[in-house]
Amino acid sequence: MLKPIKTRYYLTLLQMLFVMFLLGAVLLFNKDNVTQFFHSTQAGQMGLVLNGVILLIFLLGLVRMVLMFLGYTREQDMLQRFLKRIEENAPNPSYGLSPNSIIVDRYQAVQSIARQHADVNQAALASTLAASQSTEFTLVRFVHNILILSGVFGTVVSLSIALMGASGLLSSPDNLQQMGTIVSGMSNALSTTVTAIVCYVFFAYFHLRLQDARTQLLANVENITTLYIMPRFRHVENSLMHDVAVLVAELRTAAETINHIQNRFLQAGDRLQVAVDDLQSAVAHSGDNIRVIRDSIREGFRLDEQPKR
Repeated sequence: MLKPIKTRYYLTLLQMLFVMFLLGAVLLFNKDNVTQFFHSTQAGQMGLVLNGVILLIFLLGLVRMVLMFLGYTREQDMLQRFLKRIEENAPNPSYGLSPNSIIVDRYQAVQSIARQHADVNQAALASTLAASQSTEFTLVRFVHNILILSGVFGTVVSLSIALMGASGLLSSPDNLQQMGTIVSGMSNALSTTVTAIVCYVFFAYFHLRLQDARTQLLANVENITTLYIMPRFRHVENSLMHDVAVLVAELRTAAETINHIQNRFLQAGDRLQVAVDDLQSAVAHSGDNIRVIRDSIREGFRLDEQPKR
């Protein structure tokens, strides 16, 4: 039976949408304070850009994960429909399903291998499927790896701005604007670090849930392959082997019969040769007997004497 993972998909999607909604609500609720803080100084505007880039990367990764979760949900629906058609003993369980779905690709692959009378290596098929699904995680892994680095980058840039303000303050101690630059740079460093850490925590959680969803989906595909797809084609292969075995047995029986008949013909030929030899002996002996009888008749009737004139 398939693992009930569809509910987990929707639960994770709901959590992701809730995080996105909560993030938007916080930004809208504190819109004035955030705008006033970041637009007060030039360093504050730089902090707005840095935090915006971090949030944009985070949202980009979330959107990609939402699309992947929806794709896994569709694949799970295809698995359910495929399993239902198998239970109904449909001749072609993949009929009417999406040709791009994972289960249809697996069914066609096993069918193609079985038609060539080759052994189906399910481990190789599973490795190929896992590798193809791993390529779908490129953007997600990129965002997962770069979130913390983006926070570090924002911190470095903000500290650089703060150091520039400190150098300006040392050159003109009475310039309070440089003090504001230092404070803004330090606050930007803190804000970018906190933003990156918070985004990374949520993204790492959803990343793990996405990996679990992929693992469960692949497990369901392999489960259906083992329990339902492979036996269908192994049955055909076993039937073919049985027919070949029966044919070989019948051919062996026919060959033994032909050999027996051939031996009988050889025996009949030997007997016929003996009969011919006996006949030749009898004919030769009968010729001698006829010669004796002829001589006896001639002697009895004196046929050898010449008639007198």
